[in-house]
Amino acid sequence: MKLINNTIIFVLTCILLDSCAQKGNSNPIKQDPQNLTEQKSNRVISDSTNKLIDKIEQLEVEYTVWGCACPNWIQTKDNQNNDTTKNYLSLHFYIEPADKSLELPTNFDAHKHKLKIKGQFYENEDYPHGTIEMEEPMAKAKVFRYSELTILNKND
Repeated sequence: MKLINNTIIFVLTCILLDSCAQKGNSNPIKQDPQNLTEQKSNRVISDSTNKLIDKIEQLEVEYTVWGCACPNWIQTKDNQNNDTTKNYLSLHFYIEPADKSLELPTNFDAHKHKLKIKGQFYENEDYPHGTIEMEEPMAKAKVFRYSELTILNKND
């Protein structure tokens, strides 16, 4: 009986993998080479005219791992508040460094670390500067541009 169950699982797995595999198109459509170039080009979707507000803030933020192209950062105080009347997603925002030297280091681990950042929000909801259009649509949200960055352990 166990052998039959294992065989059925194996056959179903093979069928699933085969159905998910990309098949070659037997009747390819000729495409304009210029059109292919346009498809491969990266279109920036952030608004370069969005201005920073005057208020400089210092925030402690944590990264939220989503299964979508959503704003991933939330203030630690909002992440630990169990207020179910607030829309949790609306508390999230994007961050962007003021310059390349402030980009997150490779040793940043979202499960172990949080950030203390100092900077300003932009006036309008948008995307971080230089954001490229992806296949999955991204939601606009507040964007915080930071000029100072400190990585903290979540235990602190």
